[in-house]
Amino acid sequence: MDERPQTVSLLGDSISTYEGYAPFGYAVYYTGDRLFDNDLNSVHDTWWMRVIDELDATLLVNASFSGSTVSGMFFPAACTKERCTALSEGGASDLVLIYMGTNDRGRKIPLGKKGTGRTDEFFGAYRRMLREVRTNCPRAKIVCATLPSAYLRGHREVVSRDDPRYNEAIAAVAEEEGCILADLAAFEEPYETLDLLHPTKEGHALLADLFLRALGLR
Repeated sequence: MDERPQTVSLLGDSISTYEGYAPFGYAVYYTGDRLFDNDLNSVHDTWWMRVIDELDATLLVNASFSGSTVSGMFFPAACTKERCTALSEGGASDLVLIYMGTNDRGRKIPLGKKGTGRTDEFFGAYRRMLREVRTNCPRAKIVCATLPSAYLRGHREVVSRDDPRYNEAIAAVAEEEGCILADLAAFEEPYETLDLLHPTKEGHALLADLFLRALGLR
């Protein structure tokens, strides 16, 4: 990354949520007992705030919605205009971090074909999402993250089952749309969870480190 941004916004799913940091009505995973269970003492323990703190930047909008997919015809699919419009409600952002696709992969959303525009398929939906983000944040650098593996706390041999085709799709569409790829999966370092999906404090720390390394900041 050539220069460090002053303002950052996010587009994500449950992994990137935190109570008190979401647009009104958005579903949040990290709240109540889940904060305690995952050892999250403050928002500064999340992967995204760790990255923002490292950049010495300011969060504008965290438009992350628990359970959401990239694909779909209607809100809260991340490819919809309604979802991406939230990114510009806090003002013009210098950097948009996108960590989406985990639920598409988990629900085995059809990948579709490169170059199509169908939003019920992953390729087309990811492309539509990036174009909607660009419309709402025209001067921002857009970072698209691939999806790393996860392991179960206390059982490093228990690792989530992944489908590399979704990461290949993310990389291909990011290149087509002129976005920055943060290839977290390429490091082959799974993050800690209690459920093979949602990172603990330690898992968030690793995700932040992977982001920073992928962006050449460490």
